[in-house]
Amino acid sequence: MTDRSARRAAAAAGALLVLVLGTLVVEPRLRQLGVTGIVERFDAFRAVAALSFGVPGLFVVAQRPGSRVGWVMVIVGTAQALGLALGAYGLLGINSGLDDDAAGGGMGLPGDDWAMWVSNWLWIPAYLLVPTIFLLIFPEGRLLSPRWWPAQAAAFAGIGVSTLDWMLRPVTYEQVPGLFPSGYAGPLAGLTGVPDALRTAGTVCTVGAVLAAVGSLVVRYRSAGEEVRRRLQWVLAAALLTVGLLGVALFVPWGPVIVALAAVPLPVAVAVAVVAHRLWDLDLLLSRALAFGAVSVALLAAYAMAAATLGNAIGSGASALIVALAVHPFYRRVSAAANRLVYGDRDDPARALRRLGVRLSDAGAPGDLLERMAAEVGRVLRIHYVAVEESGAVVASWGRLSGVGADVTESVPLLHQGEPVGTLVLGERLRPKDRALLAQLAPHVAVAVRAHRLGADLERSHGRLLAARQEERDRLLYELHDGLGPTLAALALQVDRGRRLVDADPEGAKQVLEELSGHIRGTVVNIRAIVNDLRPPPLDTLGLTGALAELGRGFAGDLVVEVEAPPDLPALPPPVELAAYRIAAEAMTNAVRHAMASRCTVSLRAGDAQDVLELRVDDDGVGVGSPTRRGFGLASMRRRSEELDGTFELLDQGGVGTHMVVRLPLAVR
Repeated sequence: MTDRSARRAAAAAGALLVLVLGTLVVEPRLRQLGVTGIVERFDAFRAVAALSFGVPGLFVVAQRPGSRVGWVMVIVGTAQALGLALGAYGLLGINSGLDDDAAGGGMGLPGDDWAMWVSNWLWIPAYLLVPTIFLLIFPEGRLLSPRWWPAQAAAFAGIGVSTLDWMLRPVTYEQVPGLFPSGYAGPLAGLTGVPDALRTAGTVCTVGAVLAAVGSLVVRYRSAGEEVRRRLQWVLAAALLTVGLLGVALFVPWGPVIVALAAVPLPVAVAVAVVAHRLWDLDLLLSRALAFGAVSVALLAAYAMAAATLGNAIGSGASALIVALAVHPFYRRVSAAANRLVYGDRDDPARALRRLGVRLSDAGAPGDLLERMAAEVGRVLRIHYVAVEESGAVVASWGRLSGVGADVTESVPLLHQGEPVGTLVLGERLRPKDRALLAQLAPHVAVAVRAHRLGADLERSHGRLLAARQEERDRLLYELHDGLGPTLAALALQVDRGRRLVDADPEGAKQVLEELSGHIRGTVVNIRAIVNDLRPPPLDTLGLTGALAELGRGFAGDLVVEVEAPPDLPALPPPVELAAYRIAAEAMTNAVRHAMASRCTVSLRAGDAQDVLELRVDDDGVGVGSPTRRGFGLASMRRRSEELDGTFELLDQGGVGTHMVVRLPLAVR
């Protein structure tokens, strides 16, 4: 809804309110003239129906001009407000004119007789549209199917006949005592309405249309999905409540009061469906309609009390002034409450930030934290869908995207220390106030996203660490079981054999001992290899640069290895040192076995801030080939770098050597 259409809707809603207020202003004067009260003559019902249907309907058609349901609400509200005002004008003129004539005075108000006549029948179409056409086309604005057109035709026929019947009757036909002075006949005094047969047919059509409309709503409810059911259940319950109230009004003394209250459930149900369940996907400027409705109902009650207690004592003008003075501050309070109901805390950033802070302090795991933050943003802004995305994937969400307006309409980037960490996805258009509030909320959500990312990284690192430790244990298990175990078992057999030959064959025993000595020395070499594989001793004696140089000399004859490192290379944490050694060793092995290289250069350098070790390995081989041919060695190098929160980059320049760059942070957790 544009600001211009919103202003028009507000102006039209104000006009309806003026019509209702005009009736209330003259009510004390009507009381002085002996006219029966506003409740007893059913004008309270008109006042409530005018505002409760007309005001929301105006805001509906302001945004969705093609909404038939909205236009029905506007027609009902306008007709009731106009009929209410014309009735008050007619009653005032008719009663004051005859009172003046009796005192030798002049005439009443211009056109008062005909104003009263229009008021007498104008309520009929406004009244009958609600339980028939309104329910038949709610909520999409069309019939459930073409098979329901007879019900719609019956509804229009019943409305037309009943309206014509009341139009062709005298003004005094309404059987409410105390409306007109004694002897008043008014216009069309000789008419008696439509023929009885036509009146009966109209009544049958109306009753049938009402039953069909309620049945249509029930069928629509039963065949609808979950989202539409949540919207319809309020209106269905309100329709049944309205019918029940009208039935009760026939049997209790305070029936007119109940009839007036019967106009409230349906528009309230529509408002709930609009606000809580996004009926018609309306712009949420309906908060003004809610404020108008609340003020109008309270105004009726306040004015009735003031008129009853003060009207006779201080006059109608004073009682009207008292109520008028109370309207503005009361409207401001109700408008604020309505805005909070519909818009949430958009107008109160401090409150929104406090609520978000409470969510932050109450949350447990990072995943739970994001879910709570998304839910709180949705509640603060009264948005039906909020999601948090990381790298294009939804990691937390609140609400649903379904039905009308299911397309995401807004995405807000989340920045932490100037770096993008995610996106806040909103299933609704944003307004300037939304963006102003989100500008204050987004940094807090970004902190939560950053915490979630760090938690996820930590969890992945922990998983990789556990996997690497288990892999190392498995390797040691195989080495000990398949290598050292059989060797020791063979040595034990050799010892037993030598013991048996000591006395019988000393020379044979000597030979066995010599063989045993050789096997033991070989076993020691194997054990040393296993130990060296855990952490090569050259790292402790020569440092990383010297250890890599010694390792490179081991490839002599197959590969010429050059190690380049600055003399001021900072001290390296043992995990970084070991990871760099293993990655470089694997790269040298790949250069010989797979790339068929003849020369390899290993470069070590510290970052500009001395917080990162950069390891670069370049060879002159044929490259590593397609990604599908890359084996365990490359995966192992990448895994070792990522375990330390480092990066692994492999540059394969189309068969002109392989170039690998690994960066390992020196601040190891």
